[in-house]
Amino acid sequence: MSQSQSIFEQYDIFKTMHPVKIQVMKDLADNMQGRDLKDAAPFLMAATNKLKQNNLSFSPEEMRVLMDILTKDMNPQEKAKVEMMKNFIQKR
Repeated sequence: MSQSQSIFEQYDIFKTMHPVKIQVMKDLADNMQGRDLKDAAPFLMAATNKLKQNNLSFSPEEMRVLMDILTKDMNPQEKAKVEMMKNFIQKR
C-alpha cells in the first residue's frame, strides 16, 4: 500500500457500497482517530442514526471492514477488548 492510498481504497467493498454508508464510515473513522475506544459511543450512535435516517444499515461484511478500519492503529490489548464487545453485542 502506498502512503497516499486511503484505507478506503484498500477494500473492494467500497466500489459498490451506498454513498451514504461510505460517508458514515469515513466520518466515524475521522472522528475516532486518536481517541480511546471508550469515547466511541457518541460517534457510533450518530453513525447509526444517520444510517437509520436513510433507511440503511451495515451488512456483516461492512461491519467487519469498519472494525478493521477503526482498530487498525490499536494495540493487541485494545483489539481484544473490541473483539470481546463485538462478540457480546452479536449474542444479544
